[in-house]
Amino acid sequence: MSPSRPTIKELDALIEEVTVDAYNDSEQLTAFETAFDEVANFPCHGSVIGEDVEVLSLAADDDRGELVATCRRAGRRYKVALQEIDLRSDPATLRLFAAYRRWLSP
Repeated sequence: MSPSRPTIKELDALIEEVTVDAYNDSEQLTAFETAFDEVANFPCHGSVIGEDVEVLSLAADDDRGELVATCRRAGRRYKVALQEIDLRSDPATLRLFAAYRRWLSP
């Protein structure tokens, strides 16, 4: 993948790589959770509705069908849907984040 913004083709290839052995939405969500565990660098910074947060970790929420991040702001912890965060991190984490967002889109 290029060091700049990944192309649709690169994102689709990464989605395929992450979900290759996953056969339904729940398994694919778990595959993304595992990929973030292996690749992403947490904690990292981000913002939610314009407010700076520290993204501490994430986990799959099967009831919601999405990844949920644990964020800290002003000493308090919050659970936020990962796709609602404007993430600021290293290139590998941001590529995986972009692929996850694309996977979520219909």
